[in-house]
Amino acid sequence: MRILAARFLPVFFISTALFAQAGPQAAGHWQGKIQTPSQELPVSVDLDRNAKGAWIGSMSVTGSPLVDVPLGSVAVDGASVKFTANLGTPASFSGKISEDGKTLSGTASSAAGETPFQLTRAGEAAVKVPPPSSALTKEFEGAWEGSLAAMGTVLRLGLKLAPAPDGSATATLISYDQGNASIPVDTVTIDGKQLQLDVRAIGGSYKGTLGAGGEIAGEWKQGPNTLPLTLKRPAPPAKPQ
Repeated sequence: MRILAARFLPVFFISTALFAQAGPQAAGHWQGKIQTPSQELPVSVDLDRNAKGAWIGSMSVTGSPLVDVPLGSVAVDGASVKFTANLGTPASFSGKISEDGKTLSGTASSAAGETPFQLTRAGEAAVKVPPPSSALTKEFEGAWEGSLAAMGTVLRLGLKLAPAPDGSATATLISYDQGNASIPVDTVTIDGKQLQLDVRAIGGSYKGTLGAGGEIAGEWKQGPNTLPLTLKRPAPPAKPQ
């Protein structure tokens, strides 16, 4: 069983005069496909500016659990558009908008190679930014381990929770049996003894409760599947003899 999705799948201040030159035509809702060697992936991309004028975006793979995956490093320079997205595996996208402003096409690159993509403007932008994370408490901070079991397969997982500079929680999932793949957690919500994780890069979520014994017992959800997942502190390394 794989929890990873298919393999293929400078913020700066500008004046009002420059704002119109920075490619406002890129803002919008785009739909199209990524042509991988094995299949066509139908996708949608939303691009817009936030209240501070910085470009932001989100991306979904139609018909999959990958919904509103946040884009990173969004850069627009005239007709040139670049951004990154973690769709199970980190990927970068570089494309250009056609002269009539109706299409955005280019190349998507990942560790698996390069593949073309083509998007068509399909309306106004509707970027879905992940909600902010809660403040990280000491009882959840640090490393955790657990495993998912389904159909005779066991997948070992790790979870690292650390504070951001502002004290909010940041988290990364590690899939030990899939090459120690690191998967970013978009939002960490902590409410007392309750922990909730939103992992848009693989369309997954986790909700668990910290018990008196120091374990977090809960459920992992991904697509139509719900599996029990208990997280424990890793055992200390054995002392040398």
